[in-house]
Amino acid sequence: MVSVSVTLSEWIFRAVMARSVLTLNRDYFALRKPLERRMYELARKHCGQKSEWKISLGRLQDKCGSASTAKEFRRLVSNIVEQDEAYAHMPDYAVSLDGDMVVFRNRG
Repeated sequence: MVSVSVTLSEWIFRAVMARSVLTLNRDYFALRKPLERRMYELARKHCGQKSEWKISLGRLQDKCGSASTAKEFRRLVSNIVEQDEAYAHMPDYAVSLDGDMVVFRNRG
C-alpha cells in the first residue's frame, strides 16, 4: 500500500482542527461492557483533568440511555464499582458509589 485517502465530514474536520476532540485511554478498548464504556466516556468528558465528578444514579442512567429499571441499573453500576475497586480496571478514573451518587475520581 502506497497511500490511503480518507474523507471526513465537515464537522469532524472542524473538531479535529479546533482540537476539541477528546482522546481515549487505550485501555478503554479493553472494557467489555457497553455500560462501562459509556461511563468512561462520560467521566472523560465531565471529569477531564478535575480531581472528581459526581452524578446521581438517575441522571447517570439518563445520560447512559439505559432502559433498565432503577433497581437493575443500580445493580449494574454496583457490579462495575466492585470490579473497579478490586482490579482498578476503569481507565484514568476510580469509580465508587456514595449512596445514590456515583463518584469518579481522577487517578492521575
